[in-house]
Amino acid sequence: MYEDIDPEKLRMNLNDRLKSLHDLYSGDLISKGTLSSQLFELITSREAKSFWDVTMKKDITARRMLTMLEDPEQWKEDSSAPEEDRQRILKKRLADIFFSAADSYDYVLEMLLDTANLPHFESIMSSRNGKPSVKKSGAKLSILD
Repeated sequence: MYEDIDPEKLRMNLNDRLKSLHDLYSGDLISKGTLSSQLFELITSREAKSFWDVTMKKDITARRMLTMLEDPEQWKEDSSAPEEDRQRILKKRLADIFFSAADSYDYVLEMLLDTANLPHFESIMSSRNGKPSVKKSGAKLSILD
């Protein structure tokens, strides 16, 4: 399915979009609210989904566990939030990552995608990517739940 996708080209395109958003925000042309909405649109794009699937998805469990261990309080706060507030929380988290991670666009992109693909934001991501949201049965529990 992803044989003909060039992950490096996807990374470069996504990084260019992040740089453009940075330039717009630093030039005072967009507000923080608009920036967070645009970051949300970026990570829910087909390009970002393909990049996630090709390069990062195979390590999803390890990535989620690392995120949970790095900041258990944030994990608890996000996962216990009502479903109707989670998109707003996700957008805020995306903007926070964008502002706090000034290392490189590669790192920012990876952090944005890791955050968006956490279990408590998964329903938002799947509904944005055209898949119906599937509720998990309460009978199966994971260490990440």
